[in-house]
Amino acid sequence: MKKHLLWLVLAGLTACQPGYHLTKRTATLTTVDSMTATSDKNVAQFLIPYREGVDKRMNEVLAQSTARIEKRQPDGPLNDLLCDALLQQATIRYGKPIDCSHLNYGGIRSNLPEGNITVGSIFEVMPFDNQLVILTVTGTMLQQLLDHFAKGDKLVIGGLRTVVKNDKVQSVTFTNGRTLQPNETYTVAMSDYVADGGDYAGFLKNAVKRETLTYLIRDALIDYFRKQGQTGQPITPASDGRVTVE
Repeated sequence: MKKHLLWLVLAGLTACQPGYHLTKRTATLTTVDSMTATSDKNVAQFLIPYREGVDKRMNEVLAQSTARIEKRQPDGPLNDLLCDALLQQATIRYGKPIDCSHLNYGGIRSNLPEGNITVGSIFEVMPFDNQLVILTVTGTMLQQLLDHFAKGDKLVIGGLRTVVKNDKVQSVTFTNGRTLQPNETYTVAMSDYVADGGDYAGFLKNAVKRETLTYLIRDALIDYFRKQGQTGQPITPASDGRVTVE
């Protein structure tokens, strides 16, 4: 009886609580204009060493290019260069051969300039903090991967040559001499974004094996271009026609 009485008291108190209802909504648009706004001198002074550190980092020249390096569909100099760079660095970090590499076409956000290629240039090309992962997939899944990205001429690949017809990959020839066999397995270096099913590649979640190298794709590219610069030879952009569309 005491228990029932307590619930009645609580219900009564709750019923007596005043309710709050939205009766009016107002908004004001405030324009922030860096040309007219005044800066806080103390804050600006505080940020100087950080700005200098960032500028020094971003302005580091990694390599030289004889011409602007552009991404294109279905195949372009930047597509090929980045995938080759990724494959090379992934192989070094992985410690054993990798069959091919893949990059998401939409994830390549800029071109590389003629002349100095800086750390900042690589950040513009690859601004996302995607991890480099190695997927072990069956030949059937690799075929699915190639077909998936061949649609719309978005296949960006390294370590193999392929012919595409009607948005389907017709032939695959690996640079290591292997051919694509449905029941064999292959290793693919790619971003964790795609491996996690990004860009509608959810089927990759069923890969045979997945290994994360704890190595950002952007850092892999920076390391590659720094090594290219140390050779003293400029980069001459060229597409080798690894993706042919009939």
